[in-house]
Amino acid sequence: MAARQVIRARRGFTVAELLVTVAIVAILIAMAGSALTSARKVARVGGQARFILQQLQTVRTNAVSQGAAQGYYFGPNGPGAPPGGDTNQSYVFWKQNPTDTVVSYVPLTDRQDFNHDELPTSGGQSLVVVTGAGVVQPNAFSIGFSMNGLPTVTPGPVVFPYCIQITDTTDAAITRYVILFNDGTTKVQGDETWCP
Repeated sequence: MAARQVIRARRGFTVAELLVTVAIVAILIAMAGSALTSARKVARVGGQARFILQQLQTVRTNAVSQGAAQGYYFGPNGPGAPPGGDTNQSYVFWKQNPTDTVVSYVPLTDRQDFNHDELPTSGGQSLVVVTGAGVVQPNAFSIGFSMNGLPTVTPGPVVFPYCIQITDTTDAAITRYVILFNDGTTKVQGDETWCP
């Protein structure tokens, strides 16, 4: 006796099943895009904080090793910064008198480095805001080091530890701090509560 073959009809996906699948994929893509955008902002702010820390440490080390007062100038920055030569930029400067103990930047007198560091921008607008304690952006400020490595912050008066705040322009909750101590040492704030 011959065995019977059972033929089953092939069944495809229904339109409803396809629509549900497409909707789930769209939601997952939207969630991943939002997480990626947020991660980019956090990385940008954290990277700028580490860069500023590195620049301040280098300037202090050079001031002591070269025996010449020098500092780091932060130009006007952020969304309200007026267009200008030093907007959204920062750079190293050297005092005309290398033995100065109060090291603040004096335009047209002090020598500035020809390499200017630029803040991350998009369409001419800064993506981060760098602000010193007591400084209202878009005002400029500077941090100088004497040949003994002791800091001067302009404008003053200054309370140490001095906090330099780096914030994302679109999400103020994304903030990092670089801390300057009265002996000239610096660090990026971790779990400490020196800065607000």
